[in-house]
Amino acid sequence: MLGKKDYRLILIVVTALICCCMFVPNFLAHIPVTYGTDLKPEQFFFNMEFTNLMNQLFRTGTLPFYSWSMFLGTNFFASQTFYIIGDPFTWASLLIQGINFFDRTLILEIVKFFVSVFTMYFLLRNMKISSKISFFGSLCYAFSGWAIFFSGQLMFHSFYCLVPLYFCGIEKYLRLNRKTLFIMMTALLLITNWYFFYTLSFLTPFYYIYRYSLIKSDFRKFIPNTIKLIGCYFIGVMVGGIVLIPTIYYMKGNNRIGFNTDLIFQDPQVYLHLLASMFVPNYQYIYGINIFETNWHVTREICIWAGSLTALLVLQLFWIKDHFYKVRTILFYISILLIALIPLGDAALHGFSDPSFRWTFLLTLFNIMTACWIFENSDQIDSSMIMVSAGIAATICIGIIPFASLVEGKAQLLLSNYLPQFLLFCLCGVLILLEGLLLKRHAINLLIIITILEFSISGGIHYLNKMDYSERGSYTFIDQVTHVLQDEDQELNNYLNYLDPDNYSQYYRVYVPYDSLYWSYSHNLSVAYQLNGLMIYDSTYSPSINKLAEMSPDIKVNNSGMMLNIENPSLMTFLNVKYALVLNEKELPQGIQWQLVTDDYRGNIQIYKNLDYRALGTTYNFVMTYDEFLQTKKSLELLTEIVVCEPKDYVEISSSISKSKSVSLQDISYGGNQLTAKTNTMSDTFIVMTIPYDEGWKILVNGNEVKKYNVNGGFIGVALQKGENHIEMYFVPEGFKIGVVISGIGCVLSGILYFIERKSKNETKRVS
Repeated sequence: MLGKKDYRLILIVVTALICCCMFVPNFLAHIPVTYGTDLKPEQFFFNMEFTNLMNQLFRTGTLPFYSWSMFLGTNFFASQTFYIIGDPFTWASLLIQGINFFDRTLILEIVKFFVSVFTMYFLLRNMKISSKISFFGSLCYAFSGWAIFFSGQLMFHSFYCLVPLYFCGIEKYLRLNRKTLFIMMTALLLITNWYFFYTLSFLTPFYYIYRYSLIKSDFRKFIPNTIKLIGCYFIGVMVGGIVLIPTIYYMKGNNRIGFNTDLIFQDPQVYLHLLASMFVPNYQYIYGINIFETNWHVTREICIWAGSLTALLVLQLFWIKDHFYKVRTILFYISILLIALIPLGDAALHGFSDPSFRWTFLLTLFNIMTACWIFENSDQIDSSMIMVSAGIAATICIGIIPFASLVEGKAQLLLSNYLPQFLLFCLCGVLILLEGLLLKRHAINLLIIITILEFSISGGIHYLNKMDYSERGSYTFIDQVTHVLQDEDQELNNYLNYLDPDNYSQYYRVYVPYDSLYWSYSHNLSVAYQLNGLMIYDSTYSPSINKLAEMSPDIKVNNSGMMLNIENPSLMTFLNVKYALVLNEKELPQGIQWQLVTDDYRGNIQIYKNLDYRALGTTYNFVMTYDEFLQTKKSLELLTEIVVCEPKDYVEISSSISKSKSVSLQDISYGGNQLTAKTNTMSDTFIVMTIPYDEGWKILVNGNEVKKYNVNGGFIGVALQKGENHIEMYFVPEGFKIGVVISGIGCVLSGILYFIERKSKNETKRVS
């Protein structure tokens, strides 16, 4: 009979074998593993900038607060708490910088599969599940449909692999009154990804009440026990304050925050897909020919599958003999499924914005926990109903595709377009029937072996299908697209600065066409070249820019809320564009006076200079409100002539404006988290600086802090006095200092609780 250590060793070997099935083909074909859609155009460049800023921290001590390369300038710290700032695996990547990003990512994703396996194993063992069944459940969690589908979303997979320890913290509290693990995981998960932490927090009360009802003999101490755990939760949240507080301040202006009150999905395919995803590894077809496709990305995020055996075991819940466990578990599932079945519920789990099914990773985890309990207590299964439930599951698998095709009026396409999907479902139905027979005979070892083969084959096929054999999927292409404009860091900026002695004391932006020189690869390529660019692909760009998008909707690429590209000549002039790099003159935006500087940069790239270049900061003589600007549909050209402000600021700004000759900032020096400049004005006046407005900026004029205003589409404006004005700007994310204090208090409280708990534990040992 195998011991605990034996199962852990086998778990390592089996996890390694499944990972080999998934990733060895890429090694053999020498093709980078690129997972999902966003890895190449988005996360690649965010990680690149993170690495740059962290290296800057190690060299100069400058904290990674502000990025000048990310779309007009961005509060990097607060915006990237969604993606990378608190992700422990991103920090680990700094230790292996010498490796290609995609290979580095592959190494870390494999590490996450291993972490998932052992965190789930730890949870199940603490739930009193045997080593063998915990072995099974750990594999189901690590290689679930959700884990495979979202492995390309690095920050989501990082959170996922740590979640079991959070529930283990709850388990330890309920069983042993230990609080330390729960506090630690609350803080770690909040820091790792606040977005999913919110979702986890939303569902925690449902889970806590459910587990409390199973573990505790009665509810007489429910209120005091719950209050204590809530206190531990808030201590953990306090520890994460250094991330949470700046994020709250930053994201309160994000345009994706809203409220959805729909009670039903209009397309029945959503419900059919929700059901189907329980029994089939739907990541195999989500981005292919899919009868459940609704042309809505939300429905592609439904991934509940955790192996056919898990689905079959969960179905046994209705027929197990333990009435106590059955009733409580079914009630728990009803509460969770009610949330899943209505858009309002899914929206609530998505911050009361648009509905999302990303949260279904928790449903996957709950299914595995339930399946493992039933597997562990197989004597509670009504053996006469095993084949009945297997037959029900098989019928769903085999019949749901024909039914969905009838609902969609596409029955004639069933045996042509949807045949591969139909065959996959039939295969899963047959597998469930086979597993039903083995479960009835209590062939546990054989069932686990089949599960291992299922994950190996299914995962291997998925990543094999994801391999990009085209030129764009090669290491060579990725290297070339990030080196079109330079070979070494800052090479292009150094070249541009050399073109004009004034460039060394100016701030200017550079236009690069997305389709030609950026090879239609990513709207984030400015990061690769350390350019002050004009485009971005990011869901957390500076909220102040939403005002600019309102004034000029065409900056949104394909009307997307995440991709922006500024090509309007009036905006380009307003935003200090000085150079354009193109392959031919036809690519130059019209309406700007361009002068050719060179036509042979790196062989065939033409560099043009904007003769209408405006400095980063310019004083203004006129003012109007945003409401007036939008109502009268003023031309964007007026942004260079008129201060456009919030109505509440109109009187103050008007009083600081005088009719005098316009002057500009000079001797500009910027980098890291600061900018300095000077200007000389003939009278009191008002200056607009085209740096995105953020409360984190502290602005000093001649040593005195001045008030800043949100003007001209989300940029900074300040009043200046007559004479010489020395301007200093220093950036610290809004709420960061408060967050540090709150984190410090949380750490102290955590430490106190830890030592109290440890002392109590030692005293208990001495007594016993």
